[in-house]
Amino acid sequence: MHQNNSATRHLHQEPLISIIITILNGGETLERCLLSIQNQLFADFELIIVDGGSKDNTLSIVEACYMPNKKLHVVAGAGLYKGLNTGINLSSGKWLYFMGADDELHEIYTLHKVAEEIKSIKKGTKVIVGDVNCVKQENILTPLFGSPYLMRHQVHHQGMFYKREVFDSLLYDETMRIASDYKLNLKLALMGIPHQSMRIIICNFGGDGISENQMKRGYKEMQQVHKHLFNVPGRYWVMGYFWFRRGIGAILRKYNFPIVRSSFKKIFG
Repeated sequence: MHQNNSATRHLHQEPLISIIITILNGGETLERCLLSIQNQLFADFELIIVDGGSKDNTLSIVEACYMPNKKLHVVAGAGLYKGLNTGINLSSGKWLYFMGADDELHEIYTLHKVAEEIKSIKKGTKVIVGDVNCVKQENILTPLFGSPYLMRHQVHHQGMFYKREVFDSLLYDETMRIASDYKLNLKLALMGIPHQSMRIIICNFGGDGISENQMKRGYKEMQQVHKHLFNVPGRYWVMGYFWFRRGIGAILRKYNFPIVRSSFKKIFG
């Protein structure tokens, strides 16, 4: 893995951005992920990697990647959300960004573009949201953040930057396995937290999607979230709409009807 010398890198006590990655046995994709970070033409960031006790070559890949602003913390047995909370507590950046070991920053200018966007956001903004390139699904996802009834579950960590004070009073629910990020974002939406959108593709999302068992668990967890956060009939409409869209989308992707897919996207977003 080579070091990009096209940008002068400076260490700061408080970098603009903290990138947090949680990982367990991610050696197959991690090198590409780290390379996309290492090659950024932007220096004012730190990288925090929380490993849950990998048994493959994950740690050797991390150690071989030279970045002076890199921190590695091993927490054996840590799940996804405990890893994220650990990364938050270790971070010192003004803005926090989360990605997976199978994700890649979209281009070498990504963080530079985000930094320029941060300069122009309205005072008090706590969340900024960009687009995500879902590689396997061949789809650019524009996360919809704001009204809790219209979020439609299209809120990707990989497209969101959070002001660090957001986590002064909120952390991820470590009892959940799938929906804790959705729970946190829904809480923020219900609080009316100031947010802005940016027309920048942030990340190439590498996930294969979730298995049928994970979908069932995720559905159950999201039902629990809705029941806890707003126990009103509207939550059933939100969930029904989500699963309807997911089911139709899966059929269209399987049979690859581009005209129908385009029309469907115009109607449902």
